[in-house]
Amino acid sequence: MKPNIFTYVEYRAFLKDAFAAMQAKDQNLSYRAFAKSARFTSPNFLQKVIQGQRKLNTTQVHVVANAFQLRPSEVEFFQALVGFDQARSPDEKKFFHQKLLGNKRATAIKALEKNQYEYFRHWYAPVVRELSVHPEFDGSPKWIADRIYPRITVAEVESTQQLLLSLGLIVRHAETGCLSLADSVVASDSEASHLALREYHQSAIRLAGESIKAFPPEERDIRAVTLGVSRQTYADLKIRLEAFWNEIMESASDQKIEQVCQVNLQLFPLTRENKTEHE
Repeated sequence: MKPNIFTYVEYRAFLKDAFAAMQAKDQNLSYRAFAKSARFTSPNFLQKVIQGQRKLNTTQVHVVANAFQLRPSEVEFFQALVGFDQARSPDEKKFFHQKLLGNKRATAIKALEKNQYEYFRHWYAPVVRELSVHPEFDGSPKWIADRIYPRITVAEVESTQQLLLSLGLIVRHAETGCLSLADSVVASDSEASHLALREYHQSAIRLAGESIKAFPPEERDIRAVTLGVSRQTYADLKIRLEAFWNEIMESASDQKIEQVCQVNLQLFPLTRENKTEHE
């Protein structure tokens, strides 16, 4: 039985299962025979695609779709899966991700993943989470909205709190109605979450820039330095930053929340290697 493409988030996984289903019906079917019937010049073309060694261009997408006898709606979804996987820029990836999310038959793009995407996409979601358990929080979304900078609306606070509740990041106690933090974490290993994380980091860096004008020096700490270092020193800096980051996370745990702050650590190259020197 041909697998339901709308239950997949990776097109290679679908091709692997679809080919296995074809082989179950025809035990003599091989990658070579498939390539010949689809008129591919490479006898192991499909195998290389499934293994991630080759990509599909626009023409090949339609040829493969025809070979697996996909219906028009399935072809459209298959195109979006391929586009999402092979996108060359964050904007292009976002475009195809929105197409996948917009497909009502896409059961694999579950509500949880949509919610995770929304959590990472909005910079203020973690801020709302922390303020929701502030000891002075009076239960009013307006109380939170009035304290967040840059300002967000009461409606955004309300929708974010519902999002946090659905993800299990905050818990509302039935007896008191009060909110408390949960131990749950949002998984960030899916493609959708990685896409939203890019947007989150871009927002965090933008907020750091805006803080220079918004807050006096005694209320912020902005540092930057340009260094010329060896490759080994660069690697050592990454390790030391990660260790420092872990210290920050540990020091912030189990403390009474009095204010919410943003900590950004960035280390990135300002030069690109000349590939010919190492080839």
